Amino acid sequence: MTDLADLTSRRKTSPNGAGHYHITERYPYRVSARIDGTVVASSNQTMILKEVGTSVYNPAFYFPPGDVELWRFQREEGFSTRCPIKGDAAYWRYVSGAQPLERVAWSYEAPLEYSGMIAQHLSFDQRHVTLEIAPEPV
Repeated sequence: MTDLADLTSRRKTSPNGAGHYHITERYPYRVSARIDGTVVASSNQTMILKEVGTSVYNPAFYFPPGDVELWRFQREEGFSTRCPIKGDAAYWRYVSGAQPLERVAWSYEAPLEYSGMIAQHLSFDQRHVTLEIAPEPV
């Protein structure tokens, strides 16, 4: 458990003076992601990222690429976003269903050093993906 002093210290040292920070750690349970009932990722090596900035954001789960069915996705060329503490995000469209879903996943292929633990991992937009967490620790 992270204490308040640690969180305050992280906020002061966040990259680019963003006053924005996250705590990231390996999640101790198997997490699966489904789109329209189809498992598109399942891993016991996910990272959970809890972020605080101008507000408190919902936790995001980052899956190692080897645990994602990448053939179901297509990288969206020409679109990216920038986070002051994570870096540039690439986005992925889901192409395996009846209708493609735009920007359903993202990854930080070369994140800032502060966020290096999520390099190459994929996270999913929870408006389109159902996450399932196994009840037993791995």
